[in-house]
Amino acid sequence: MKKLFLLVLFIFSINGLTKSQNWTESFEGLDSLSLPQGWSKYNAAAFPIDPFTNWTVRDSGSSLPGLTSATAKSHSGLKSIGVSWWASIDTNGSGTTISDAWLVTKRIHVNDASGFLSYYMALGGGAGPYRDSVQIWISTVDSLPQHFNHYVETISGTGPYGTFNQNFVPFTDYAGQDIWVGFRYNMDCTTDGYFVNLDDIEVVNPIGIIPISTEIPRSFELKQNYPNPFNPVTNIEFSIAKTRPVNLVVYNSVGQLVATLVNEELKPGTYKYDYNASNLPSGAYYYRLTAGDFVKTNKMILVK
Repeated sequence: MKKLFLLVLFIFSINGLTKSQNWTESFEGLDSLSLPQGWSKYNAAAFPIDPFTNWTVRDSGSSLPGLTSATAKSHSGLKSIGVSWWASIDTNGSGTTISDAWLVTKRIHVNDASGFLSYYMALGGGAGPYRDSVQIWISTVDSLPQHFNHYVETISGTGPYGTFNQNFVPFTDYAGQDIWVGFRYNMDCTTDGYFVNLDDIEVVNPIGIIPISTEIPRSFELKQNYPNPFNPVTNIEFSIAKTRPVNLVVYNSVGQLVATLVNEELKPGTYKYDYNASNLPSGAYYYRLTAGDFVKTNKMILVK
């Protein structure tokens, strides 16, 4: 009975861990006074602004600050979050200038270099048509604007207003790190600026290595990946008989290292790694497991 309880607890823990790595945010169930748990927004300009002009959750069809001919839009559902060109207006009475309004996600622990964040954004529009732009940044420190020193790209557009496009933020360079993704509305609104709607944010963050059995194996083993050939995801299963530093890497056909999948000490057990090779071209690759004195290499074929 005790073994059964431990097995159930183990499975529950693994399932909970796996689910926690991938999440979506569509802003449903929130009002204009709240943000999703762990998220934050900042006005980094040197002047005060109306907080409701900064990134604010609204119902589709609701009125917008600074606009009389447009209402909030959502990509799906009822809600979205948006920022107005009025975020550039100094409430001390100095007029329109340059906005610096930030929306920052909750902390994301990147498990694997194949992870990414996707989002839908609608920019610009109006009779102008007026241009909007949003900078995408990553911080590895915390959520404060001054610590976002990894620039990703700038998304800009002139509408038509309410037209959503999907964009992606790759996590390629951040495997094993905690990061925050920042959306920065840094616009000179004396000439441009309208309204930005942001919706349906999704983090795809593969768990990478998953323990699939706590039974102590009799020997070290590296199985053939499955499926093989594959496109672009395959499972690599291996067994560790004693606690050892474990290194699982992938090489291309000319012996160049293309991915480090595992580089940590593991306890005895059987493990599975879901490897996503979407960033690699078709061809033959070799994956090698090193655990103490045990070394084994297998071949796998990527076909796109």
